Amino acid sequence: MSLATIDVWVSALDDPCKVSDRNWYITVYNCDGSVLKWCGREYAVLRAPCGHRTLRVPPGCYRINAVWSFSIGDGFYRVNHFTDSVVVQACCDKHTCVTLFNPEAHRCGVIFLAALRDAALQDGIPKALLNRAEDTMKEVLEALPRPVRPFELGRLEEFEKRVREQEERGTLKEDFLAFDPSQDH
Repeated sequence: MSLATIDVWVSALDDPCKVSDRNWYITVYNCDGSVLKWCGREYAVLRAPCGHRTLRVPPGCYRINAVWSFSIGDGFYRVNHFTDSVVVQACCDKHTCVTLFNPEAHRCGVIFLAALRDAALQDGIPKALLNRAEDTMKEVLEALPRPVRPFELGRLEEFEKRVREQEERGTLKEDFLAFDPSQDH
């Protein structure tokens, strides 16, 4: 049988160049959002000791993420600390390695706040609600430790400025269409 092999690694907290040394629980999703079920097995909450798990799956495109703990208490199901997701194309008789980035809460909060602001600009949420959420999120973010490595957080304003400049010039679409992946950029 021509299965695909995926080695899933989870990074150390906010450090993409190190592997976590804790237990994680990996779930593999089909592109429609359902958990992969194949050959009598459900690929949900698969233990990944020390941040690693090797999976044998049928060929396909999958979304994978992980959490580091579960608890059930007071009738509520809780999950603690999600990784970012990865989309992987698993091919017949091929071996693929992926790393799930394990972000700190501060990074997630900043990105969530940016998403709220964007939703307000697109009339997705009322301005008054955004203001209340922003005030609360800013207070929460001040209490959380800042990431050691800023990555995209250190460049959000720069990225936004570049996109706006391209939009103002009307070149955003043209720049994308002119992109030649064979050229070293």
